[in-house]
Amino acid sequence: MIDRRAYKNYANDDLAGVDLEDVLFETCSLVATNLADTRFSSVAFEGCKLVGVDFRKCRAFPSVDVSFVDCILDGCNFSELALRKQKFVSCDLRRCFFLRTDLTDADFSHSDLDESIFYECDLRRADFSRARNYLVDPNGNKIAGAKFSLPEAVSLLRGFEIELR
Repeated sequence: MIDRRAYKNYANDDLAGVDLEDVLFETCSLVATNLADTRFSSVAFEGCKLVGVDFRKCRAFPSVDVSFVDCILDGCNFSELALRKQKFVSCDLRRCFFLRTDLTDADFSHSDLDESIFYECDLRRADFSRARNYLVDPNGNKIAGAKFSLPEAVSLLRGFEIELR
């Protein structure tokens, strides 16, 4: 349960080494914010803008517990993290990196994933319904049970060198 709210803008070292638990960030901005040794537990971002934030540097054991709703995430890195069941709902995820990320049961519904990269990710049962502009290689990611919507699901065929009519 979220019992604390944050409304300010954060940059540089504002959040380094902080334990964040049960916090809701509303309409905040995080630009190149250092998350070294920061712990996230039941943290939500709503209506926020995050630019160049490297979540790989946070304290991620056993996992990172964070969700995003109606956010803009530009150039953020979520590589090699366990983000099972995490929400990225109705977000613009531009140029974000998901390399070897566990996104089992994650929710990307209604999000725009323009130029975001998914490589060697576990996307089993992830929800991409109504998501757009994603580039998910079925050969380079685990996608069993994932949900996709037409017409965007056709993008799953890009790497197969086939012709659609």
